[in-house]
Amino acid sequence: MSCKQKKTAAPALQPDTRSFLTRPLGLEGWSHLEPIVLAALISEDPLLLIGTHGTAKSFLLQRLAEALGLTFRFYNTSLINFDDLVGIPFPVDNNTRLEYIATSAAIWDAEVVFMDELSRARPELQNKIFPIIHERRIQGIALDKLRYRWSAMNPPPVHEDDSEPRYLGAEPLDPALADRFAYIVDVPDWYSLTEQEQRAVLCDQFRGRHEFPVPIRELVSRGKRVLGGLQDNVPPQLADYLIALASQSRRAGHPLSSRRVTMLHRSILAVQSARVVLHDAAGACRPDWEDAAWLAYRYGLPGFADGAKTDIETLLAAHRQAWRLCGLDANDPWRALLGEPDAIKRLALACRIGSAIDDADYTGLISQALSVYDDPAARRALALVTYLRLRDETQLPAISVETLAGEIGGALSASNKEVLVYGQQLKDCREASAICASFPEDSSSVRDAHCRNLLHSLLPDGFVSRQPAEVAQLFNRFWKQFGLEAEHA
Repeated sequence: MSCKQKKTAAPALQPDTRSFLTRPLGLEGWSHLEPIVLAALISEDPLLLIGTHGTAKSFLLQRLAEALGLTFRFYNTSLINFDDLVGIPFPVDNNTRLEYIATSAAIWDAEVVFMDELSRARPELQNKIFPIIHERRIQGIALDKLRYRWSAMNPPPVHEDDSEPRYLGAEPLDPALADRFAYIVDVPDWYSLTEQEQRAVLCDQFRGRHEFPVPIRELVSRGKRVLGGLQDNVPPQLADYLIALASQSRRAGHPLSSRRVTMLHRSILAVQSARVVLHDAAGACRPDWEDAAWLAYRYGLPGFADGAKTDIETLLAAHRQAWRLCGLDANDPWRALLGEPDAIKRLALACRIGSAIDDADYTGLISQALSVYDDPAARRALALVTYLRLRDETQLPAISVETLAGEIGGALSASNKEVLVYGQQLKDCREASAICASFPEDSSSVRDAHCRNLLHSLLPDGFVSRQPAEVAQLFNRFWKQFGLEAEHA
């Protein structure tokens, strides 16, 4: 997929660099993933590729291991037994411990391990693979030569989604195992390529073996040096960003474990190191940090491996809000606003802050708050209170005024309309009448007057999902929440 497409694309702020790791091998649509792949080589953290069959996952990893000149072991985890990894066990020291007769496929001397079809491995084998991925150990024995742990799998079945192909035997990855991979990358398939990229793939098949245009080992060595420098001078805003991101990501439906947050910190540094090296090799300007943070987050979520429904636009919004928050001054009122996850509370807080919030900013705050409710009665109650709170204090943009006006309807003035109603509508009218009759006859309460107008504006057929008493209760809650109670005391 190209970097302009929405499924796997990273909305990079910097221009694309030349392709050094994928297109030279005949892989189209992978260029935006090169910083992630190189970051995994630089940091030596576990990498998981997720893609449909025939998307060259194994091909790329095998060529990288070959270019690095490392001893490579490939295992199809849907077929192997544990003995294939460790060799043939035999007892020693009077049967007090085991040693292993290594076969040519055993893992002991491996520098790179590639576990393919990981989601098809039997649960008991996944449990034994776990320490290999997590801590480079097997049966409690350290694998001293092992540097890289790579895996691949087909897409897991997405909950409540029948539009994607299903792979028999492929199960969502255990969340604990998925959480050990620093990079979880969904790779492009044929249908995510542009027509130009598809044509390039078709023509390329006759060109024979391709070589990398740069020495991969030198590229990785350079990236390690850059990473070392960044680790000695970590930008202080990254901590603020990750703290804010954890909150925003949880709201987006992807809560982060403590391990994942610390892993993302390392990944951001590694991705930035990879981007610096790639940009330098291409003669491009030095990349900024925001793109590195987004790439590390976008391709660092375990949910992609366990079948969670994921909306990339929602993730991007969470990232952008966290990044904006980490760049604000400690006294900036937007710190409190962006830190409030509830859209209605955020709008109420902005109203209380008052002039410190720019009038134009209310457009987004109002739209987000109103979008919380599908029920027209609840939306009207919220819109009415919002309008009453802001009408004398701000110069709302025309679009905000139009939005509120469209929701409020006739709730700003008294109504004496007469209608003929039956059934549920008659019950709603009687309930609304009883609520209004409960207000003191000599009351000069502004709140009661507006509540009466609101209920009348919803008759006879505006009470769809809420009864009049519920709407009145909601209106009174908003009235207090938005500070109108004190204003009209």
